[in-house]
Amino acid sequence: MRLSLVCATFVAGPLSFCLLISPASAQNPGLPNAGVRPAGPPSVAAAPPQGPAAAGTSVAVIDIAHIFKNHVRFNAQMNDMKRDIDAFDGAMRDESKKLQQKQEAMMQFNQASPEFKKADEELAHLKSDFQIRVQAKKREFLEQEARVYYGIYREVEEGVASFAQRNRIGLVLRYTGDEMKPDDRASVLQGVNKPVVYQDRLDITQHILNQLNAGATMPPNGGGNALPGSPGANTIAPGTQQAQPNRPIVPGPAGRTVPR
Repeated sequence: MRLSLVCATFVAGPLSFCLLISPASAQNPGLPNAGVRPAGPPSVAAAPPQGPAAAGTSVAVIDIAHIFKNHVRFNAQMNDMKRDIDAFDGAMRDESKKLQQKQEAMMQFNQASPEFKKADEELAHLKSDFQIRVQAKKREFLEQEARVYYGIYREVEEGVASFAQRNRIGLVLRYTGDEMKPDDRASVLQGVNKPVVYQDRLDITQHILNQLNAGATMPPNGGGNALPGSPGANTIAPGTQQAQPNRPIVPGPAGRTVPR
């Protein structure tokens, strides 16, 4: 009886954040160049006007997938959760082997004998208890994962709000910095469907990430560590596109490997 522990993951689609920029650049703090995420503090030089824009508004974009991939505490918590899942998966595999051995031993009895019936009833009870414990643990992992994503995403929201207020930004929308790969259908579909077609010097991703990671150190194995079977390659949340390799999994229903 082979087990696979699947923990539902939140999918990072083409996460897109965008803002409207004020034409009065001399009065509003500017934003970093697109694709260039400075490692310094969030204070930046004023950017030149970006052409016609709604009066009194400012624009910026943020790559939420990149934030989750490189968020130190998020990755540490997901690594801890993965270790717990691996440990439980190993224990369930061992128990599954014992159940298989009991089933094989039962076959030495005549199926009409009292011994066979007794062994069959005992095995059925053990299998039922096994499935109940696996499903209960699966729900526990899903709830734990949801709490991790919820807590980190609320931090992201607060960080964005604080940065936007300091820099007189009126609107922030998600976007993805992933480039389309012509030989990758999923990548092309993601690119075609991303809401931000063009942006210039509006990316505040690194500024927010610097705030969230202040004083923390990324785990040795790096960021973006999804649990086994993460939907980064095969599961898509409604209304989002599929995440690309090396992108984190961001809130949205999905399916990750858990014991069943």
